[in-house]
Amino acid sequence: MRGGVDRLGCRGSGGREQRREKERTHGARLYGLARAGQWTGHDGAIPAVRRFAKGNGAALRTARRRDRGHGGRRCPCCSRQPSGALADGHHAAGFIAYDAAYAFEAKLVPLARALPGTPLLWFGIFDGYRLLDPADVTVMLGDPAGAWIGRPRPRIGRSDYLAAAERVREHLFAGDFYQANLTFGCDVDVLGSPLAAYAQLRRRANAGWGGIVRHPCGWLLSASPEQFFTLRGGLLEARPMKGTAPRRADPEADAAEIAELAADPKQRAENLMIVDLLRNDLARVAETGSVDVPDLFAVETYPTVHQMVSRVTARLREGLGPVDVLQTLFPCGSITGAPKIAAIEALRALEPEPRGTYTGSMGWIEPGGNSAFNVLIRTLELEEGASSARLGLGSGLVVDSVLDNEWDECLLKGSFVPSNQNEFDLIETMRFDPHGGISHLEDHLDRLKGAADTFGFRFDRHAARNELQAATFRRSDPGMLRMLLSPKGSMAIELKPIPQAPREPVEVVVRPLPVSGDDVRLRYKTTARAFLEEARKEGGAFETIFVDPEGRVTEGSFTNLFVEEDGKLVTPPAERGLLPGLLRAKLIADGKAVEGDLTVDSLKNGFLIGNNVRGLIRAKLA
Repeated sequence: MRGGVDRLGCRGSGGREQRREKERTHGARLYGLARAGQWTGHDGAIPAVRRFAKGNGAALRTARRRDRGHGGRRCPCCSRQPSGALADGHHAAGFIAYDAAYAFEAKLVPLARALPGTPLLWFGIFDGYRLLDPADVTVMLGDPAGAWIGRPRPRIGRSDYLAAAERVREHLFAGDFYQANLTFGCDVDVLGSPLAAYAQLRRRANAGWGGIVRHPCGWLLSASPEQFFTLRGGLLEARPMKGTAPRRADPEADAAEIAELAADPKQRAENLMIVDLLRNDLARVAETGSVDVPDLFAVETYPTVHQMVSRVTARLREGLGPVDVLQTLFPCGSITGAPKIAAIEALRALEPEPRGTYTGSMGWIEPGGNSAFNVLIRTLELEEGASSARLGLGSGLVVDSVLDNEWDECLLKGSFVPSNQNEFDLIETMRFDPHGGISHLEDHLDRLKGAADTFGFRFDRHAARNELQAATFRRSDPGMLRMLLSPKGSMAIELKPIPQAPREPVEVVVRPLPVSGDDVRLRYKTTARAFLEEARKEGGAFETIFVDPEGRVTEGSFTNLFVEEDGKLVTPPAERGLLPGLLRAKLIADGKAVEGDLTVDSLKNGFLIGNNVRGLIRAKLA
């Protein structure tokens, strides 16, 4: 069975000076997970799902420190730091960015560059790890609906890519190298929980070498299908992946794609070039005569593509360890080209920006030397607090490559992203009065447009006004309007009487927040928020107020929450995970309310709940 790194997550203090205060509030903790599966060593299968973690009970092991590198010239020193920890009996888990490669060869050092804010190397040092079964992984990730992922948007145009590819071909004809992997970056909108986003990627890609790294600067969400190398009991194994074909809906057509890929002389030639490169790389750390190629030109099938994979093995030379292997083999030849140094030099001049972690490697090392590393492809790189991730795409070019096809292949590789899965409608609820019209109409339309832009819904503001006017034209008494906007822009409007004013103070129950505070559904008014209404009904009171795991009150199922303190209203901050309603926004804008954390104890002497339709309502705990 294919094995997997699909196992790492990191969170910790350290990093750049300007981030330290934020990291102190995060706390130093590391956590991670893997796909449910096994990777097979020479002496049998071992569980692949590993969780390296520190913190509050859920984790079984302690993170000793974090070794990291930001400057290219220092990276080799940084990459040796884990060796001392391994010798002391600790485990190392983390990643190394592609741009660290410039520090591994003296000839490349003058070309060094890196993405701002992305460590070149980041490893957590642990006492050990916890094995996870599939159920543990599912629980840790949470509901996949807690995130929304947009469509990849290339940061260069097709014409720019083709121009760079033509330059690569000139190098190929000149004999500078015989294969090169030209890449470019994409932007991908990611909203909500990174864990939920990874759950979507994991389900869509079904790849055995991905995982999560949570580091001080952000997240790596990897759905990589490619093994870089494993080391177990002194046996090295690399599985270079080179050669791609699309999946087809028709089983016969899909089988034909597999057969065509397996027999394609161009794809086989490209794969063989990288196999030869990996054989040479492994020979630098292997016992003489031990390098072998047990499998050549195998085809592996994934949900969106077929890939050609070969297997290269070797026996590690005595006196060397996994850090030596990583320094010698990195970066993997399948994502550079051959010869490796010449390809890296040319690509540095042709690729418009640093690759960052894309085509780097994520993995772990045990104290005894066993280790596993992937190639960081099919990976989203998300900076802390950002709503857009970086995705790298690329393909290998040879002299007879059809360049238009190579661009298409790059986009095909990005299809693992489950983009624009809008299985919900947007909602706006408004109050209508026959004398004053729709209360705060433009504010409602602004909010609806903002949500539509975020999720890629079609929205015609003028048409929305006309629809609302038509729905209320003959209305002679107050009412509550509920507008639904579909992804394709169609609108549905429901008009109901204003709910009867309740007897105050209304009774409110408190329940744990049923999703994580970074769940995207908490921040936008959509039909995907039904779980909050279900919690209200189960509570049996007028309203249900939710509390996050840290004991902070967030919001109600259909209202915001306010507590009177020193002549002002205090309402929970939006970043705690809530829908900032229009009534709340108006009170803050008018200076009548301020944001501040509240606990259940804050509610014991009474409080207010409200929204733009009902206004403020006095409430008490049931």
